Amino acid sequence: MTRAVAFKVYNLTLEGILHMPAVAGDGRCPAAVVCHPHPLYGGDMHNSVVVTICDALVAKGIAALRFNFRGTGSSEGAHGGGVDEREDVRAALDFLASQPSIDSTRLCLAGYSFGAVVALSTAHPSIASLAAVSPPLSQDIGVGISVVCPTLFVFGERDRVAPVDHLEQAGIDLPAGSRIAIVPGADHFWWGHEEEVATEVVAFFNDYVYS
Repeated sequence: MTRAVAFKVYNLTLEGILHMPAVAGDGRCPAAVVCHPHPLYGGDMHNSVVVTICDALVAKGIAALRFNFRGTGSSEGAHGGGVDEREDVRAALDFLASQPSIDSTRLCLAGYSFGAVVALSTAHPSIASLAAVSPPLSQDIGVGISVVCPTLFVFGERDRVAPVDHLEQAGIDLPAGSRIAIVPGADHFWWGHEEEVATEVVAFFNDYVYS
């Protein structure tokens, strides 16, 4: 089941789509926020990688919220260079945690490309685990990265925008439980490989929300 939602970031209203699995009885399900790629290059919450990850999460009983960053689609405001978008992510997590069918103690965060870097730089006490798909770590988009929870990094073998060797060059300290996955044949756009990246993300989150 999916439904359109809206939530506030200070005086701005952001649009999103909430994907909910079937929840039996009074049970509450784990959930994840999924962040889209760069809005100035056509990225939004309808990106195929983002949608595929959300659908795969729901199939495993994990709710998913995808949303448009400020200045994207019908979300109010203007693009914030990756800095202001951190507030968007925190607001999305808070909104998701407030839903009656969501277990706020089992929240995860994922992002693709620009969304991955924003996710990596967003500190939030409720995040159990994080997945960063094709983060362009060599590009200065105005954010600092400090990984504080178990994190999955997913790279395409043929990605020239965000190759896996940039992770080592970035010198990021990875917490215990973190993992790196490299998908053969995939480039930065994941065309034809969306299901593979979604499988990696769901398997990683599953270890933390159902442990």
